[in-house]
Amino acid sequence: MSLFLLAGLASAPAHALDAHGFQVTAVDGDARSYTRLGYPAAGNAGDWDLGLTVDWADDPLTELLPTGRVPVLDTLGMTTLGGAYSLGGVRLDAQLPIALLGVDPQGSFTALGDARVGAMAPLLRETAGRPAIGLRTAAWAPTGDATRFVGAAGPRLGAEVVVAKEFDAGNLGRFGAIASAGARVGTRETVRNLRTGAGPLLGLGGAWRPSGSLSVTGELTAASELGWASVPVEATLGRRVHLPWGGWATAGVASGLGGGVGAARARAFAGVGGGGRAPDPVLLAEHARQAAQSADLAAAAMSATSDRDGDGFLDRADACPDNPETLDGFTDDDGCPELDGDADGVAFERDACPREPILPEQDPRHSDGCPHVAELSGDRIVLTETIFFREGRAELLPSAEGILAAVAEVLLAHPEVANMLVEGHTNSNGNDLYNLRLSDARAFAVATWLGAHGVAPERVISKGYGETRPLVPEAHPDAAAINRRVEFKVVQVEGIPADARRIDPPDDVR
Repeated sequence: MSLFLLAGLASAPAHALDAHGFQVTAVDGDARSYTRLGYPAAGNAGDWDLGLTVDWADDPLTELLPTGRVPVLDTLGMTTLGGAYSLGGVRLDAQLPIALLGVDPQGSFTALGDARVGAMAPLLRETAGRPAIGLRTAAWAPTGDATRFVGAAGPRLGAEVVVAKEFDAGNLGRFGAIASAGARVGTRETVRNLRTGAGPLLGLGGAWRPSGSLSVTGELTAASELGWASVPVEATLGRRVHLPWGGWATAGVASGLGGGVGAARARAFAGVGGGGRAPDPVLLAEHARQAAQSADLAAAAMSATSDRDGDGFLDRADACPDNPETLDGFTDDDGCPELDGDADGVAFERDACPREPILPEQDPRHSDGCPHVAELSGDRIVLTETIFFREGRAELLPSAEGILAAVAEVLLAHPEVANMLVEGHTNSNGNDLYNLRLSDARAFAVATWLGAHGVAPERVISKGYGETRPLVPEAHPDAAAINRRVEFKVVQVEGIPADARRIDPPDDVR
């Protein structure tokens, strides 16, 4: 709960300890975010958020003298201003805490805390079979008042890996789990019997999300620069609500466990925020159509009990009085039917997985709304994972088995596809003839695998193109990996290349 030192802090260097241990990480509008642990995602390029959180702590810092416990800080009331901006592949954030009311033996005070800038870089996107993983980094500047214990001795740096997963619980909504681990380093100093410099950053949490606009979270967090000598652990219970206009509000309580620096005996917090999201043109057009339809009927008189669409929302409080609400766990409080709950571009009426977004490589125009390793999309089979071969050979690696099994499943489910051309492509490493022969052998290996696993051999043909059809120029930094690929294309009889064949692979690339 509070800090217990073996000797008094009164004569210790005040600048070595920052007693404000409450770090709000959820400054973005992501519905999956936890109060102190956030969520390992960066959003879309151009997304931005601003927020303000107030927290009040009782006994955040206490010393233990022979005569008993003496408070160093009785009360600490902080306001934290925060913001975040997404670059697409990484989300940047910044925070500035301000002590609006601190109370210590010298009286009350107002002071700045240590400013923080950070970044979240997603490493893996969450899918049905794996969690989301991200790397969070942060840096603190010593802008706080060291004499009042709301600022550290110098700059600090921190990094931690965050892992999170969401689980669909049907009518109960969704459940989530999150964990993080890392370390923080700062200025090395000795404060009586404590040594500052480096320490752990740890977190563990769970969430219940009964709807897309409400989340209840429980978290255990620990952050220290004192090694394992004094780790402040706090248990936090929070509630987060997403508001109709796109903002969010949060509130909760916390209590320290043990005697680490910065873990308050009791804490309460509340915050609000909002931001901007990149608009979806399809959804905007549909909402515009609904708005125009509502405007045409606005002249009709609405009685106090009128409910034209019969969805239980009275017309005077129904944002879509002529389109009934769909009770599906996504914004069920506005009276409007939802179009795309998981925001993957696949409308509800044909989305077989309304709570799981498709993968970035999938085309929402042709997708059933579920994340797939392989999916028929127009005139080709799109893969969301890469088929790998042994270096310089046409031998498939074991990791390719699952991907090709998914391709075979697509072909078996679509007997109307009479001719599937397997194309082999290489990068520009090596000479032209070798690359042509290698790509042809690899395409043949893939076709042979499919024919041996249930796909009628006459439906599959293969051809290698070597380095003649690159996706990106050779100067591109990732050209070697991007241009080395296998593609699957639907062709008509007249479109089958004249030199497409099934032959034994050349000896020099077996």
